[in-house]
Order: sequence, then structure tokens, then C-alpha cells
Amino acid sequence: MSENYRKAVRDARRLARTHSNGILSTLSADMDGWPFGSVAPYILDFEGHPILLLSDLAQHSRNIQRDSRVSLLAWEDEKSDIQQSGRATLMGRATVIEGDAALRDRYLRYLPQAQEYFAIHDFRFYKLSVERVRFIGGFGDIHWIRGEDYCLSRESFDAELVAAESGAVVHMNADHKDALIRYCRALGVDESEPRLVGIDPEGFDIATRGGRLRIDFDAPVRDAKGLREAFVRMARTSGAGRDDLPSTVSG
Repeated sequence: MSENYRKAVRDARRLARTHSNGILSTLSADMDGWPFGSVAPYILDFEGHPILLLSDLAQHSRNIQRDSRVSLLAWEDEKSDIQQSGRATLMGRATVIEGDAALRDRYLRYLPQAQEYFAIHDFRFYKLSVERVRFIGGFGDIHWIRGEDYCLSRESFDAELVAAESGAVVHMNADHKDALIRYCRALGVDESEPRLVGIDPEGFDIATRGGRLRIDFDAPVRDAKGLREAFVRMARTSGAGRDDLPSTVSG
């Protein structure tokens, strides 16, 4: 695997993690397989697979029930010329998954506007299991990426890291807002009311008034101990103290 390809893999996954709105393309059940595009909010799981909350009444859900092959397009929206922007098309099969309390809480941290949908019984979680990715980092920077390369393997991180996420997020938001402010300032973002929404093996996401801010760890973390060590390193470089770290992941 070349370094250029490795970088494309990292960039594609980071682009998908940084955004929450995509274009979901399904194969139309009513039009005998014609492409059908619709807007779809999403989050990524720890491995990098998109998780969507879809209504059974929606056309795209009926399409998936007939043919599970789908794609999800995410793109950078910072540039005026969209063809100069990075974008990633995640291709795979969408299947219904059981949504437990942890998944629901995580989804709502990223997309709080979806709260009302949980009162409607026909909404269910779907997982898009990525099989291939078309990534365009900019003009001439074009790659096909294998799904097994794009997704983090389950062996690359421990289940305790997933279990530690919720407690760490709650603790940081409740007790260490100043640390989050300093993390933002370290990246040139002045935000007085930051809100940590999620952590994964490669970094964490903070909601700000200007949109979500993605902050990468200097190296992927495997377990709760590694997560705390990553925050220790960030505390040193951002000016935050050791007391500004999630106690729920102390090792």
C-alpha cells in the first residue's frame, strides 16, 4: 500500500467523519432500478460505517428493502467551487440494525434535531457497510479505496474504548468546558460554548457555533488508557491542565 493511497484512506475517512449530511442514492423500487437520490443525515460508527435514521415510509427505505445496494456522498462545503472540494462516495449495503440506548444517545449528540423522530415508531437505524469508496481530494487527486482499507478493523480498538466514550463526553461537557475552549483555540477557533459530541479511535468532535470541529489525535488510540494518554498529550500542547481530562477514562 503506497503512502499516497494511505493518505487518501485517512483523508476519506476524516472527510466522512467531519460532516453529517449526505446524498443517499438508492435503486428505485417504483422505477425499476433507476437511481434515486435523497438527503440523509448520518453519523459514523467507530469503524467508519455510516449510521442513518430512516423512516419506513420514506422512498429510500422502500428502495433499500428491495435492493440494499446504496451509496452515500459526503463533501466539503467550504469552497465556492464544489468541483474543487473534497468528496467521498461510500458504497455498500444498507441493513436495519437494532438501536440501543448508547447508539441513540450518540446519534442525538451529533444530530440533536432528530429528537422528535424517536417519538415516531416508523424510524429505524440502518448501517451502511462500506465495500468501496470513491474519494476525490481535489483536482486530479482521485482514488478508488477498498472497503477493508477504509474501515478501521474491530481488532484495532478495544470494546472498552466504545464503552468509555459516553462517560468521557458527559464529564468533559459538565466539568471541563475551559479545556474544550482551549482545544478549539489551539486550532484557531474562538468558541465560548463548545460541546464535545463524540470520540472515536482517531480523534473527537466538538460542536461550535460555526459548525462541528474535528480534532485528530496524533496517533489512533486502542483502549481507554490510550485515550487518556492522548488527552494528556493534547493538554500539554493546548495549555490545558491534567485535571482537564476525562476521569472516566483514567488508567
